[in-house]
Parts: sequence; structure tokens; C-alpha cells
Amino acid sequence: MRKVSLNHISAWIHKNARELEIAIWKYHFEEGSKEAVLNALTYYQNEDGGFGNTVDPDNWNVNSLPYATLFVINILDDIEFYDMQHPIYLGIKKYIDTESNFPEGWVFTVETNKDYPHASYYNYDENYNKTESTGIILGFCSFIINHYPESKIYAEVLKLSDKMLEKLYSGDNLGDMGPTGYISLVDATKHAKLQGYDYDKLELRLRELVNKSIQRNPEQWPYYGYKPSDYIKSEDNIFYEDNKDIIQVELDFLYDTLPQNDVWPIPWSWFENNEKYPKESIISGNWWKAIKAIEKAKFLRNFIRVQ
Repeated sequence: MRKVSLNHISAWIHKNARELEIAIWKYHFEEGSKEAVLNALTYYQNEDGGFGNTVDPDNWNVNSLPYATLFVINILDDIEFYDMQHPIYLGIKKYIDTESNFPEGWVFTVETNKDYPHASYYNYDENYNKTESTGIILGFCSFIINHYPESKIYAEVLKLSDKMLEKLYSGDNLGDMGPTGYISLVDATKHAKLQGYDYDKLELRLRELVNKSIQRNPEQWPYYGYKPSDYIKSEDNIFYEDNKDIIQVELDFLYDTLPQNDVWPIPWSWFENNEKYPKESIISGNWWKAIKAIEKAKFLRNFIRVQ
């Protein structure tokens, strides 16, 4: 069985990553602390409790943004930090409760992006938001159901979640973050023991959605698309049995494609905005390589493919 060297990845991370990703790497692989991750995150949080300031490397907007805030919520979940009385969470809850346009304000692109370097898919577009905001809505609903039931919008969130789960059966165009958002929402409603849902039916639909969306041709994996690891992080995942063979293919693929003295390239760019923001797009790409290298290293470790 071929195994990837963690030392190889660690050396690159320490030489090239931001303080935030170095702290996350140390937490997962070098007995680092959650506190170091929290300390790094505080520099990206604004007074209103939301996050911006390039915490998502593809958007350099300094203002608090829905997706940037959800991005941080996912980091906190990744390090299993759930102290809701910590200042970082108190800020997030403040941001949620003062968001005046619920749920219309939970959008993927905002008008102020035009004032800052950003990837082309962050260009403000109302029609684009109708699809791509799905994952953000689902993510915030999941967080509030899981961790913030005392929110003043909790009752409205439950109604919105009900509508979103009905849409799960209506089609496959759920936006880029829609599938993972639906997985988190079903997990949240099930964990909260919310009544009125056929969870077996929901999980069957999720299996169908995941199995259909996974790109099964390894030749396409260097390009943007869903890979098994986007959904399946370990063997106890509900999607594992249907995809255990293709997971082994991806694990071999990661071993075969790890460059010498580097980590894996990312399968996207800022596209037409590369020319508009040449320096920023290169910096962003390097930061994202670190984020994705950590994800891949965790995936490899969980399937005993590291040394």
C-alpha cells in the first residue's frame, strides 16, 4: 500500500502557508492547540461579529460576508470547537441576529466585492446568487439548529429549513455548495430530533445525489468537480459503502500526483479576474493550496495512507 509522507506536506505548509493554516495543520498533525487556531481567526473577525478580510482567500473584501462567516464556522467545526460562549462564537451569533435581510442577506456574492480583489465567481450577480446561495442558506440553518436554538430567528429558520428540504427532491441544480449543505442540514435536523421528516427517505436521496455528482474518471480530477473525498472523510460515512472502490482510486491518485518539493495544485483559478488582479490571484492560489493540502492529508490519514 502506497503512503504519502506527512513530512513532505508539513515542510511545504510551514514554508508557504498563512498563520491560520499553519495553526490548523499543527492541530491535526503536530499536537497543536485549538487556541492557536482561534487566535489566528480573530484577525479576520469584524466588530459586527462577521468575517471577511480574506479569510476566504478568493475574496479580499474586508467587510463581513455570509460565506466568509460560514467558512469560519466550518473551520471551528473541523477542530471540534463548540464553546458557544467564546467571544468568536458570540460574535458570530451577533452577526446572525443583526443580519437585517434574513434570509435574503445570506447570499454568495455581494455588491461591495467590486471594490476588492476577488475571483470571478465572486462578481456580484443576482441571478447567480439564486443558485449559489443555496449552500450558504443551508449552512447557516444547520449552525442555528445545531448550536443556536435561542436565536431570535430560530422559528423562521425551521420554516426555511422545511422549505429547503422539500426542494431537495425537486432537482439536481443545487449550486456548488448545495450537496454538502444538504448533508449538514439533514444531520442537524436529525441530531436535533426534529419531527415530521422521513430521515430514511432523506438519506436515500442524499446517497443518490452524492453518487450522481461524484466524478468517477480520475483523468478529470485535476479539473474542478466533485471527488469522493469531498463527501467521504472516513469509513463510517454513510456514503462509504457505495463508493469504497473509487475512494481507493483517489487515495492512489493522491500518492501518484503529489509533486516533489510542493503540494497538489488547486483545480481552479480566478479566471478572467487573473489579469485584473495578477498578484492577488497568485497569492490566493498559494493560500488555497495549503487549505487543500490539509484536507487531503486528513483524508489520507483517515484511510491509513500516510507515513
